[in-house]
Amino acid sequence: MRARLGAVAAIALSGLFLGGCSSPQLSNESVETESSESSKPSVVTATTLSILSNVQAGTPAGDVLDAVIATFEVNTGAKVELVQVGEDIPIIYETSVAGGKEADIVMVNLTSNTKPWLGQGISVPVTDFIKDWNLTDSILPAAVEIWTDSEGRVQGFPYSGFVWPVWYNMELLNSVGVDAPPSTMLELLYVARELREKGIAPFVIGGNDWSGQKLFLQIIQSYMPTEEAVDVFSTGGYCASANAMKGINLFVQLRDEGVFIDDAEGYTAAQMNASFFEGRAAMMSAGSWAMGASPEDLRENVVLGGLPLPSAGSAFSKPTAYQGYTGGGFFVSNNGAAEEKMPLVKEFVSLWYSPEVASSWAAATNAPNAFLGASSLDGGITNTLTKQVVENFYDRVEFAVMPDPLLPGGMAPEMIRQTSLAYAPGSSSTAICEAIDGLY
Repeated sequence: MRARLGAVAAIALSGLFLGGCSSPQLSNESVETESSESSKPSVVTATTLSILSNVQAGTPAGDVLDAVIATFEVNTGAKVELVQVGEDIPIIYETSVAGGKEADIVMVNLTSNTKPWLGQGISVPVTDFIKDWNLTDSILPAAVEIWTDSEGRVQGFPYSGFVWPVWYNMELLNSVGVDAPPSTMLELLYVARELREKGIAPFVIGGNDWSGQKLFLQIIQSYMPTEEAVDVFSTGGYCASANAMKGINLFVQLRDEGVFIDDAEGYTAAQMNASFFEGRAAMMSAGSWAMGASPEDLRENVVLGGLPLPSAGSAFSKPTAYQGYTGGGFFVSNNGAAEEKMPLVKEFVSLWYSPEVASSWAAATNAPNAFLGASSLDGGITNTLTKQVVENFYDRVEFAVMPDPLLPGGMAPEMIRQTSLAYAPGSSSTAICEAIDGLY
């Protein structure tokens, strides 16, 4: 039995290794069978593998992790020391590095808080590992590209993907005579006014955290071609970009005309979910990680769609959503890269790219993953929201630029503070762009 050294219940965006639907059953025997011979360790000299993870115990995703660890321990005879934490995982890891006690593997998503690790020398590139461990044909090239830094080094093994739509409660929209999700901003403004007249909050958002930040950055790229959005998110220049300023003006208009819930600047993602799940708001922007937690009786009323487009001049032809493969992966520390630990690291990571584990993970998280051979989400899906994603979601939306891999390292917390201020009434477009540009 492995040592479970800690658990923290907090789950946030930094933990997109999250649970979704009912727990999949994962057979240790079948996982071992599916693992390729190249994943088998040759000579194991270490007896323990330490893992720091934001996968939470007791969730469907946590059950998959438990099964993988059990298989790993049988295959290697080694023991796993697992520490499970929440959204503070980057700080916890960096503190452990300072004390010389970092875990061998860190399971966490790629964000502006984790992507500096390679440059800081507190994680190692896995470029050669992917090739030497015969994983090149198992990992989506698009996911590898996202995890590759400006120097061509793959920062970690990409794994968890996600989709991030706008959720529409059609029962509430129908109650004000609206029979389809709004597709333009003019329609959104109309829907918001009608909902408010009936005392229903239109669009709930966690303006005080990452969820509000992502919606803000999605709105402001409404007029920006992909290349321009990538450049602005990477280097700044919001005020100097005419298209970014048109997007910020649009955000301010939506805020001032009552599209967002009152006091959105004080809401968190958890409060957003609760408000929508309880039927107190008609729309929200939330990722696939929230689908498993949604009430079953609500799901039949929800249509997943995209953010409406400006009525003219949009950079997109369909409403927008996010998708990506930054939702979770495996960073290898200097401890994990030690010669005596590498066979264990190889065995543990390779297990995740077996077909059965990849399929179980997709079912547990209601989301795609970076396993190249996976049929993504098909088969055995009981969550009707996940079925929407599989069956017709991709035909109805275009994908906006996901900002997380582009923002300079460590910027996210301060940007979240500035976007929270942007949700507060009275902030002008100029003040908003200047504050964000100042972060760069």
